[in-house]
Amino acid sequence: MTINNINNNLASHRLTVETFPAFYRTIMALRFPIDVADVMELRDIINHSTDRFSLPPVTPDYRQFVNALQGAIDSFGIENKRHSERLIKVFTMFRHLHYRHSIRSRDKEFELRQLQSDNRLAYSRSMRYAMVSILAAVTGSMAWLSLTEPGWGLKGAVIFFSYLSLDYFHSLGTLERELKIITRELNAVLRERVNSLNWKTMIHKLSLILGFKRIEGINVFLMNNSADFGDAERMYH
Repeated sequence: MTINNINNNLASHRLTVETFPAFYRTIMALRFPIDVADVMELRDIINHSTDRFSLPPVTPDYRQFVNALQGAIDSFGIENKRHSERLIKVFTMFRHLHYRHSIRSRDKEFELRQLQSDNRLAYSRSMRYAMVSILAAVTGSMAWLSLTEPGWGLKGAVIFFSYLSLDYFHSLGTLERELKIITRELNAVLRERVNSLNWKTMIHKLSLILGFKRIEGINVFLMNNSADFGDAERMYH
């Protein structure tokens, strides 16, 4: 997702397991400044999603995560305690979504790889049966030609094995097409997967988007001539 098509896609960006990868990549791809409307849309999505999110029980693992995150937030210069706590909840939500996304993505990968394996097994079996059927049909045809009056049993066997060989060869084409579809789906799953979160970049960009941090030389908003600069300034607070 690039800055050029954010306006057309933000409406569908809700922080769910399904939309998490696209939303995360949108954040990572942002290049400031961006339109005020885009900033406000991002804030609305993040804040509403965070408000609906419930913090997990405090476990040693979660406490370690919060402590490390707090240190990173402090090092970035977020001094306001309320802003710091809000960022911790936002990033805890992202961590939760990423965890669920990773499980779902790997389960889907396992399912598709199993389908690939089953497909290849079926392809090998169909090829083997096709060759056996051809051999039987050719053998029966030679016997048919060598006899003056071949019986109906032999004729039926030749017809039957000829049909089987054609049917098995036809199934090979179907299996090849199915494998291509499965492979495309697998590639899409692997392409969409977010393997890890770039916490440093997320802290940097979300702090700016949410108005918790201002950095000299970086303008978050694209201002036009009709915009009220004072209103944009207050959006940081």
